[in-house]
Amino acid sequence: MISLAILMAVPVFAQGAQYRKKLREYKRDGWELFGSSRTLDDALRAHYAALETPGVFEVSGTASGVKTEAVGQQVAWNNACIGYVQQAGGFLRGRVDSDSHAGSTSDAEFSNFYAAYETLLQKEIRGELKPSFTLVKRLSDGSLQMMAFFVVDEAAAADARIKAMELAARESEAAQRIADDLRGYVKEGFDE
Repeated sequence: MISLAILMAVPVFAQGAQYRKKLREYKRDGWELFGSSRTLDDALRAHYAALETPGVFEVSGTASGVKTEAVGQQVAWNNACIGYVQQAGGFLRGRVDSDSHAGSTSDAEFSNFYAAYETLLQKEIRGELKPSFTLVKRLSDGSLQMMAFFVVDEAAAADARIKAMELAARESEAAQRIADDLRGYVKEGFDE
């Protein structure tokens, strides 16, 4: 089975040709580093170095059409959290649905569990997203577009997922019946 960490991890670029290509792409497209005294080159190097650490992966979020940098940064952070949560929730839903438990419980019961899980995971994962760097560019209409990049430790993300699952399971009779399987599914996404 393919682990969720592998699915969520982006390719780690070497400091060589691919790194320089990404740097040129950002500069060519008008992106500037936001909120840092470092250069874009330094920020990108530090980010890729962090991604070379075993068990660390990237999560990113975007914001477009915002009027202020503060709002754009917050929207990008929220979108990074939401993207992570939707992928993690989809993984769990797919795993449960492919198992025999899905037929023993109503769809409404599991829908309530999934909704609670995703809500709780969004709260839990927010603290595990470590800001790496943010890019900003001004659009032709005067609004801003922003991209925020974060690094996440796989073990901390797994803990956040398990905590959210356990809290959501307390609220769902269906999830309580298969809690051990659910716990296994959440951990499975991070087993090697």
